[in-house]
Amino acid sequence: MTSTSPQRPRQRRGSWRLLPFLLLLTLTVSLLLAPALAGAPAPGSSYALAQAAPFNRPSHYPLSQRPDSRLYQPHADWIGRLILPSVTETSREPGDWVWVEIEHAPPTAQGLEGQVLHLEWAERPALRELVERVSTDVRFAAAAQEIEGQGNLLPRRLDGRRRVGPLQSLAGARPNDDLIVQLEEVEVELEPGADGSTRLSIGRPPLQISGRYVGLGRILGPVSGEPEQFRVRHWSPSQGDFSGPEDVVRVPQQPRDRYGRWISTPRGLSSNPVGAQGWYLYGAPDAEGLFTVQAIKPRALHLLRPDAVLPAARQGIPYILRGNWADTPRQRGRIKRVLLGERWRLGDRALLIHSFGGIGGPGGERISGFTVTGHFAFGEARVVSDAITGEPRFDLRYHQIYANNPNGIVAGTQDWTAFSGDLQRGWLGSRPISDVLIKLKPFDDLTVDGQPLSLLRELAIQAEVLMARYRSGDGSGVSTVTPSTSCVQDSSQALYIAIDRLRRRAADDPGLRRWLKAHPQDNASQAFRQLARLSSSLDQLLTPFGTVRPDWRHNAAVVAGEAFVRGETGLDALLSWRSMLPRRAHDDMARVFLQHGASLWFLRSNQLAGGDTTIEPLAPTLLLGQIPILSTLLRRLSDALFAPLGPAALGRALAILAVYAALALPLGWRTGFLSPWRLEALGPALLAIPGLLLMPALGEELLFRVALLPHPLEGDSLAGAVAWGALSVGLFVLYHPVAARCWYPPGRGVFRDGRFLSQCTLLGMACVLAYGATGSLWPPVLLHGLAVTLWLWGLGGRARMQELPQLTPRDP
Repeated sequence: MTSTSPQRPRQRRGSWRLLPFLLLLTLTVSLLLAPALAGAPAPGSSYALAQAAPFNRPSHYPLSQRPDSRLYQPHADWIGRLILPSVTETSREPGDWVWVEIEHAPPTAQGLEGQVLHLEWAERPALRELVERVSTDVRFAAAAQEIEGQGNLLPRRLDGRRRVGPLQSLAGARPNDDLIVQLEEVEVELEPGADGSTRLSIGRPPLQISGRYVGLGRILGPVSGEPEQFRVRHWSPSQGDFSGPEDVVRVPQQPRDRYGRWISTPRGLSSNPVGAQGWYLYGAPDAEGLFTVQAIKPRALHLLRPDAVLPAARQGIPYILRGNWADTPRQRGRIKRVLLGERWRLGDRALLIHSFGGIGGPGGERISGFTVTGHFAFGEARVVSDAITGEPRFDLRYHQIYANNPNGIVAGTQDWTAFSGDLQRGWLGSRPISDVLIKLKPFDDLTVDGQPLSLLRELAIQAEVLMARYRSGDGSGVSTVTPSTSCVQDSSQALYIAIDRLRRRAADDPGLRRWLKAHPQDNASQAFRQLARLSSSLDQLLTPFGTVRPDWRHNAAVVAGEAFVRGETGLDALLSWRSMLPRRAHDDMARVFLQHGASLWFLRSNQLAGGDTTIEPLAPTLLLGQIPILSTLLRRLSDALFAPLGPAALGRALAILAVYAALALPLGWRTGFLSPWRLEALGPALLAIPGLLLMPALGEELLFRVALLPHPLEGDSLAGAVAWGALSVGLFVLYHPVAARCWYPPGRGVFRDGRFLSQCTLLGMACVLAYGATGSLWPPVLLHGLAVTLWLWGLGGRARMQELPQLTPRDP
């Protein structure tokens, strides 16, 4: 981000550099579009199978039934069930509004509980812009029937409607009116509205939640003869432990999904060691008053009590790349909490990066192409005081950009209970989950010269736009996954647009620029500059070729009445290739934030409570990640090929070249290995350069630097980098006499000469340093190629290579 121009100048690079990624794109397409699960699935959706169980329907929980207030508290102040109005009703009253059945209200509005009220947006410019940008006519595309035939849920009730806005697309996302939400920034119109009823307006988009009430207890074991009923010992606020009253709750066994698996199971729940610190139980009483659990959350996972605190500078990047998902299958039924950096405290806010992995084992998913793709989402985290215990804990919500799916997961902002902990469709019991919480000063509400500049708030707005678009399919009703449109690509698009909008806001305000210049030491000014540096690094990550995807650029500038654009070409995917696989984006973004001084908290769970022994957790991977050596080579190759080469990196490379020349030339002349400078023949030398750059320069650098050395992005320690560098130089030097002896006879007269090997050592060291200093393959290749060319055509190399009969020029 800069404060002087709306867009940073971008250099266009030759399209030939995209060619190495065509194969990777082809592989990724096959992975993303391949059937995800083994075996022939049952017809219909998993959502329909789940709805066959009464406990998965709102009608199972009468609003008149209330649990013991000593044991259970309301999940939120305002809770409601969204109801899609009829076409007649929306024709009579146009606009983006829905009905909401109030399931819980604060004491001041308790009389509204049980009523069905009109719900609309508050009169705020940001909300008005949101509605205007995403409202669209819905006409189902021809592909809708095929997508439904694959078991995916589509918003059929929206088909044929005009000007469907974000509220109506949320209420109509499922075939039944069963979306339960938390309402925030609620305003009540006490006077009757035009339709004779009280109205509500909200200042924030609804938050999807599960469970009307919540209690905290330790599960003691099942009730004899009732496998779904469990004895629970509740938390005692006065004693600060689990010595409260004993209760019986129902944790229902969910029906198997269309693939024959349980999304969740109560098996193993009471014996899981994570439960020693208690479970948050979200749900409501059924008609007989038995509290039925709809979502479950492990208390231990969300407390500010890390299992390990690691030094960010030394162990941060290795933990992100390897430690976070290490040995995942063996962690089934366990959690892990790791902190990188400083301790957190009450009131802290953070960006959340969410990812989940795959389902392995005999009852798991089919793994295509040795790659576990997983999932990606952004979100927000806060450190709050728990309403039951009073202790600080994390409160997590996700911005889930989610395509059509069989489970009835609806794109939108979701509380942890709705996405991870929900027993019907949450992934806590069947997948490994990673939530990385990222705290950085610019994430606080930043006000500079009266201008509110919050990356978290802007990201939430842009994510809301993308989520609403996914719910309506941009009017087609269909949102599918492709290499260029997916949870990870479009989450990245939301982040890019958020950064771009903040940059434009700063550029369009001359008063802000003057204030920043006049107050360089102000805390807000320093935070703004830190945000600008972070934005620049994220730009390089999101646009790795220096060129913004056309659809992202267009969508960033869309205003009311203009159509959004979806990138559907291979070129679109390649222009944002770092965002194609969730694991890659998850690791790269966490690394960038860490390098800018963020404190990171990793919350990991692995198929809690682990009662289904037919499945095991699988970490998400990079391309071909289940073949670690090949996957590592592909990652190193991509990082080395497309590392950005800015002025600073080029300056370091030129400095290394100068030092190398200052050492190699005097040494060569003093030992008599190098002849005095004399250009033999310019034309033949120029013709030889392409071949010499290809081999030996490119071939040997790919082998001895890219394949062998950890890339600088891997965060290896200084000692490790020195050790790997020494090995690289040693093998590079040894390679030449071995090559002369085994397969390159023309080199026998030169490649065993000690003077040549000393030159080779200096060249190897220079290439190692150039690679480590830039992270790019090209500086060492050019350095290598330049050294070989000058030696052969200017410093007597050709003559030395021709000392034996029938020798041809070949590089050291």
